[in-house]
Amino acid sequence: MQIGIIGRGRVGSALLRNLSGSLSISDCGNKEKLVQSCDVIFLTVPDRVIKEMAVALAKDNLKGKTFFHCSGSLGLEPLAELERHGGQVGSLHPLQSFGSLTANFSGVYMALDGSKKVKIIGKEIAMLLGAKIFTVPENERRLYHAAACFASNYVVALISIAQTIMIRWTGDERAALEALLPLLTGTVHNMRQVPLAATTLTGPIARGDVTTVAGHLEVLPEKYQEAYKAVGKITVTLAEQNKSITNMQANKLRELL
Repeated sequence: MQIGIIGRGRVGSALLRNLSGSLSISDCGNKEKLVQSCDVIFLTVPDRVIKEMAVALAKDNLKGKTFFHCSGSLGLEPLAELERHGGQVGSLHPLQSFGSLTANFSGVYMALDGSKKVKIIGKEIAMLLGAKIFTVPENERRLYHAAACFASNYVVALISIAQTIMIRWTGDERAALEALLPLLTGTVHNMRQVPLAATTLTGPIARGDVTTVAGHLEVLPEKYQEAYKAVGKITVTLAEQNKSITNMQANKLRELL
């Protein structure tokens, strides 16, 4: 199988690194030549230009060619022009953050969509990557992508808040982050041991400690209070589900938040 990659961002580069030992890979600058010479073509370009790229490539008979995009939120409609010219189209989105040059796909879940033939090809590629396949219906892609944002992007946002506050005592940004990372990795480790993330909940809300939460709100900078309150309300619900707090404690915490 000859695979072509159009787009050398983080995902495209990761695919190139991780597949180059298994299959014939190409990422040559001439896009038309790449399409002609490859069986499978990944469009690892920003979401906003996937459709534009697909239209630009849909010039000739594309029978026998399979095109994948790697967007989490988009369905297959942006690739429709390629399909009209005879190509097969699908999506293969890795549920992983690729900020590191050493990132790989081993054990990573990938959301696969497409026809039966396309899914066979996608599963073969996932197997070579050591990834796991699951399916998200096209009409639920945006909801799926929102879940991914909670697990990655918003975690970064919350850790950034903690880092900004922690600098007061560590003296510099790097030390502040290093101080917080064991706490974060310990939390992730705990979640690896259980089927339901909520059951690993600890902290003042999990204990029903209204006084401590009130103290946090007294000293937190105003710009962070709404985020604290929003996440706090969700945390109260989790603590109730875990039965680690009473109804009275939950009501007092909600009133405070």
